[in-house]
Amino acid sequence: MAITEFLLFILTATLGGMFLCGANDLITIFVAPECFSLCSYLLAGYTKKDVRSNEATMKYLLMGGASSSILVHGFSWLYGSSGGEIELQEIVNGLINTQMYNSPGISIALIFITVGIGFKLSPAPSHQWTPDVYEGVRCYIVGSHPSETKSIIGASVAKRITLI
Repeated sequence: MAITEFLLFILTATLGGMFLCGANDLITIFVAPECFSLCSYLLAGYTKKDVRSNEATMKYLLMGGASSSILVHGFSWLYGSSGGEIELQEIVNGLINTQMYNSPGISIALIFITVGIGFKLSPAPSHQWTPDVYEGVRCYIVGSHPSETKSIIGASVAKRITLI
């Protein structure tokens, strides 16, 4: 790949992170990390002829796809429990007005959302895939990209916690 493609992937990932930090609805909260993740998969597979890089990219892509599906399933539970709202403040208001905040559906939604974000961040129970991916990817990508992912998602989660 050329340097222009590499820089384009870095800039698109940065743009996805910026959108995530300013997101206020479920659609943007899902699409922005997916933009970031897609660029991560492409950067992980930057060296096409390296077998370890291809294996790492495939593991990263499969775990990212599984975590994205779990995350969107949690969002669908939250969307259904709140009465069809997508804005975060409207979801909170809808749950309070309909007394649904103690329902099992909200617990299921929060579990799915936590697990989906957990696989993206790779904390202790869901980190088995991380060493394999980091071993197969080039050093200059591993050196910067995981810290960016964790800091962007951490800042976004901290913003959401302070809003609620």
